[in-house]
Amino acid sequence: MGKDYQVIRFPPFRKLIVDFATLAKKNNTIYGMTEFDITETKKKLREYRRSTKQNLSLTAYTVSCIGKAVKNNPQMHGYLNWRNKLIVFNDVDLLLPVEIKIDDSLFPVIHVFRAIDKKGPVEIEKEIRNVKDKGMNNREYQKKWNTIKWFFYLPKFIRLLFYNILLQSVKFQKKYFGTIAVTAIGMFGSGGGWGIGLSNHTLEIILGGISKRPVMIKGRMEEREFLNVTISVDHNVIDGAPGARFARDLRQLLENFNSA
Repeated sequence: MGKDYQVIRFPPFRKLIVDFATLAKKNNTIYGMTEFDITETKKKLREYRRSTKQNLSLTAYTVSCIGKAVKNNPQMHGYLNWRNKLIVFNDVDLLLPVEIKIDDSLFPVIHVFRAIDKKGPVEIEKEIRNVKDKGMNNREYQKKWNTIKWFFYLPKFIRLLFYNILLQSVKFQKKYFGTIAVTAIGMFGSGGGWGIGLSNHTLEIILGGISKRPVMIKGRMEEREFLNVTISVDHNVIDGAPGARFARDLRQLLENFNSA
């Protein structure tokens, strides 16, 4: 009898995601699910693309807004060191999974955008496209892969022990995984919806789908578009009030388009 299944190679690099999902279960994470009215922002993005002939995605613009909102609320990317002191870095380094091709399969490689708070959305858009276009031909990724690929053949308990030791250093966290994380699942589908993730960062944001619904605006019903966003924070570092202030600043930035 013939086989009634397929055997698909499991990329060794994906073990990194499995390992960090295990580590994330230990965190005291709290979640906030909200939505932002991006109707005018999407309209201005389309106008910007028409007038400048430049690509500018909603993801790049949102990432830019997140960086600025964290800069205004620096505790959102603070980390407790082994001496129980809060370390807050000057630059906001943002980790964003970007899907590239590895061995004929699509895989989300983690890319850290350095000093995201100092970059405009157009610069971020170019960096995202550069990562996608180069894929594993990117020398930086090749160097990292050649350095660590042997590591994924070790037993899981040894890998976890290694991570736990290294993550005691907040400088290691910043260098390899950034100070905040963003996942844009809305890039890969349509319709509304929120995501709930596992986070190893003080702040992680999941950009979900975009939903449409009628809203009363100045006495008149209008169809508006809302970006569904999940904000998760480490409750060991962040309380509700600072998280709410961050969400307020992010709303203001995201709903009031500025290409700079």
